[in-house]
Amino acid sequence: MADAVHLELDLLDAATLAALSACQLLPHGQFLADVLPRPLFARLRRHLNYVRQSLPAWIEAAGVGSSSGRSSLYAAEYLFDAIAGNWERKRPVYVLLLVNSLTESDVRARGTPVLDLYLAQEADRAGKQLAAVELVEEHCLPLNSMNLSQVYNTIIITVYVKINNMVS
Repeated sequence: MADAVHLELDLLDAATLAALSACQLLPHGQFLADVLPRPLFARLRRHLNYVRQSLPAWIEAAGVGSSSGRSSLYAAEYLFDAIAGNWERKRPVYVLLLVNSLTESDVRARGTPVLDLYLAQEADRAGKQLAAVELVEEHCLPLNSMNLSQVYNTIIITVYVKINNMVS
C-alpha cells in the first residue's frame, strides 16, 4: 500500500486553491458578459441556475452527509460556490470546464463533481500524504494562453447540449 497520493494539484491546500482561483479570472474589471455573445451568456446563466437549484437533490441522492434536506442545501451551496463561485469573472475556458464538471451523474456517483477532489478527500481520510505534481502556474499557463476563438465553439456546443439535456 502506498503512503502517498500524487495528484495534479493539491486541492485540499488553501494556498493552492487561492492561486488556482486567481489564475482563472479575466483581467481586472472584465466580465464574462463582456467576452461572450449575449444569447450564449444568457443560456449559460440559465444552465448554472438550474445546476444550483438541482444540486441539493443530486447530493441527497448521492448519500453525502446527512439525509436532511437542510444539510443537502448547505452542502450544495458550499459546493456550487467552491466550483462556480465568481463564474461571471472567470475566463471562458474555465467556465467550460466547470459546466462540464457540474453534472448530475458525477455528483451522484461520487458526491463531488471533481474527481481529483474526491481522490484527495479519500487520501486524506485514509491518512495518506498528499502531493502535487504541478504548480498552479504550470496548470494555468496552457489554458490561459488559449484565445477565445480556440474555446468559443466548444463553449457554444457544450452549453447548448447541457441546456437541451436539462429541458428534455
